[in-house]
Amino acid sequence: MSRFLLALDKVIHMKKIFVTGANGLIGSNLCHRLGELGYDVVALVREKSNLLGLKDFGGKIVYGDILDPAKLSSLMEGCDYLFHTAGLVSFDNRRRDELFRVNVEGTRNVMDAALHVGVGKVVHTSSVAAIGIPSTGKIADENVDYNKFKYKIAYAESKYFGEVEVRKAVDRGLNAVIVEPGSIIGQRDVYFHSGVLLKILKGKKLVPYVSGGMCVVGVDDVVEGEVLALNSGRCGERYILGSENLTFKELFLQIAKVVGASEPTFHVPLWAARAIAWMSEMVSTMTQKPPVLTKAHVVSATLPHYFSFEKAKRELGYGPHPIEEAIRKSYDWYIENNLL
Repeated sequence: MSRFLLALDKVIHMKKIFVTGANGLIGSNLCHRLGELGYDVVALVREKSNLLGLKDFGGKIVYGDILDPAKLSSLMEGCDYLFHTAGLVSFDNRRRDELFRVNVEGTRNVMDAALHVGVGKVVHTSSVAAIGIPSTGKIADENVDYNKFKYKIAYAESKYFGEVEVRKAVDRGLNAVIVEPGSIIGQRDVYFHSGVLLKILKGKKLVPYVSGGMCVVGVDDVVEGEVLALNSGRCGERYILGSENLTFKELFLQIAKVVGASEPTFHVPLWAARAIAWMSEMVSTMTQKPPVLTKAHVVSATLPHYFSFEKAKRELGYGPHPIEEAIRKSYDWYIENNLL
């Protein structure tokens, strides 16, 4: 076959993919990866968004909002696949209404639009926060239903009800898969979600830590898991994406090695963490800046947050990397872009 026909064949069979939240941590890295794989990517961002993570992205950027369903459908028209990564990440319970608007109503709008325009397959990005507490043991998997309502963690509830909207769409005929990443670390975290830990700990001589731990994952592993879910994920199923289950002391030690901080040696008791969270929220109210630590953070830290990602390994071929690699990439990216 001639080069011209080979090129023409590639164009004809190039799949068009719509990505919501394209300027976020997952979305920006996903857009770059999909471009590398040869997909035609349409990246949805809101007006006045920080587009640093999409620097050198070769696809198409469109402006819209998942809370504007009419425009959403028109922008999505003609797309073969959809990655829904847009969402609000906040453990500030004072933002409960906003969390539910974005993570529940916004997800409903995206699923409705996908059904309306006939998208072939959807990968919805949720979170391990949408999984419940296991009755026995410390490791939860996809079979543990959400059972944390008494703890009143608005973010977790919004992610759970976002998944409910996806399942409703599946019942209406949408081919959708759910992925549930742990706490994500990696390059292009322009809003300093997990990246705030690198910012806080950089160069510190006294590094505190609290009891408990969590499931962490590198953003490159999340992106690969998303792509694998598109190719191999079963309709209606959910897949946990993690790299390692670490105590906070273990995680802070790995970050400290990268950012030039001392080893974590100062244990902060629960009562003190609660007091710091209370003060942090008070300062946030006065300054109108997001609190570094919230009461919901503290409550969440006291719950079991270790998760199994064996299902993703078994069904998708998922193979995560050590989290230290993601910490290093995140730090290098921040330094390169003068953000630390």
